[in-house]
Amino acid sequence: MKKLSAFFLLCLITVALTACGKPADAAPDSISTDTTGSAAQTPTDTDGSGSGEEDADPNTRSFRDCTVSVVGYSLRKDENNDTALCVEYEFENNSKSSASFSTTVIPNAYQPEENESLSDAAVLEYATPKRADNLYSAMLTRIEPGKSITCAAYYKLNSETLPVTLQIRDLRDSTAKALTRTLDLTGLTIESTADTEPDGSAAS
Repeated sequence: MKKLSAFFLLCLITVALTACGKPADAAPDSISTDTTGSAAQTPTDTDGSGSGEEDADPNTRSFRDCTVSVVGYSLRKDENNDTALCVEYEFENNSKSSASFSTTVIPNAYQPEENESLSDAAVLEYATPKRADNLYSAMLTRIEPGKSITCAAYYKLNSETLPVTLQIRDLRDSTAKALTRTLDLTGLTIESTADTEPDGSAAS
């Protein structure tokens, strides 16, 4: 009888220890369900990387040799008088030598059709502004270490209504997490370039 009681006691202790190992009220893995942000303000992470301090500002990414921020965008006319997307970037040189935006990162853009995945969408072609644009020229401007510059890239659009997804990648490190952001074109009007002279100065 004593042996049987000892056996039941041992079974109860084993069950108790097993239950302590995994609390019944343990919280499930957190799942993001935030749908309150507009498409223009919400970055899209297609790399599946974890978040960290670099994600504090969704419009900014620090790469190996630079930091890039998306600071604004607008619709403009390109040299063929077609509508193009102008995206302004801030580029900070964190390397040990002079560098430019265009020789440090790859600023691609995509415009998937409805129900088309980003991986299946074609890369938008780069465009040239209708008139001289100092920000456009600044993409090639080499700056010294620790300096920053604002520049702009132009993209040919397939549609003036579909959202555009930017994906800025490190030119020297293909494994680095990209800066990815989706831009909402809804309500944007084409900005006039008539007040800009060929040298980039304001017309009088």
